[in-house]
Amino acid sequence: MKKNDFIILCLLIICSYFVPSIANADTPHQVLDKTAGILKNSDGIQATFEVTSYKGASISGNTSGTIYVRGNKFKITSQQMTTWFDGKTQWALMAGSDEVYASTPTADELQSINPYTFVNLYKSGYNAQMTITNYNNKSCYEVRLLAQQKGRSIREMRIIIDKTSYWPLSIRMKQKDGNWIRIRVGNTSAGKKWKDSFFQFSKKDYPSVEIIDLR
Repeated sequence: MKKNDFIILCLLIICSYFVPSIANADTPHQVLDKTAGILKNSDGIQATFEVTSYKGASISGNTSGTIYVRGNKFKITSQQMTTWFDGKTQWALMAGSDEVYASTPTADELQSINPYTFVNLYKSGYNAQMTITNYNNKSCYEVRLLAQQKGRSIREMRIIIDKTSYWPLSIRMKQKDGNWIRIRVGNTSAGKKWKDSFFQFSKKDYPSVEIIDLR
């Protein structure tokens, strides 16, 4: 799995992260609008995740880790890499590397990795549908987002949300090449308190790592 793809996929986990239990939230628009509001106003959200990529019916890659988000800031840790974003600068450090790459994402790049983008896809080139399904013996909503144009990098998304807790249990994404990626969300918690520095690369913590400044 490529580094940028991994970052995007992991960040997408949060986008459907805490869908609260609200009355009459029976349309995809209502569910996703509320999700975006909760994410934006949260003190801090933490989740474990597992990402599995497929080539046809065969598994082509698998990774797991933890993602932390507060507002437009995030941090991702996994066996492969650690990524920080403080709202302006992004740092990416591959496991075992002595170089960390610092960059300032463009508006287009942020549109691909920003947690708010996912919940607003139906407003920008995607049609939204929602059905009731059974997942792991639980009654769930399945929100389906379909691209209106075939050229979109993500052609389809399917988010399974527990009807009782309104938490996402599984997220599947169909890429432009027709292959699928599945994200399973594990332990989740909110109300975390992190300083701004938590979302920044610290030279003090990695004294031997060279910063490659691409800004």
